[in-house]
Amino acid sequence: MGFWTKIPQVITGVKALSKTGGKSVGQWKSGAAKAKLKTAKENLEQTFKESDKVLKKFGETVKKQKKILDK
Repeated sequence: MGFWTKIPQVITGVKALSKTGGKSVGQWKSGAAKAKLKTAKENLEQTFKESDKVLKKFGETVKKQKKILDK
């Protein structure tokens, strides 16, 4: 048996590229960017829905005014 087999193996540090089961900084940033993008997309969809409602109501008003003017 060699010298190293008698000494208990203790982890004294973690290498930069080793897999520890945790997330890297890049993974955290990527996840945050995806979440931010998803939120922005949902907000934009809500804005479009509200704009569609307003434009539909405006179109109906224009039609009513046109009927009144055509009389």
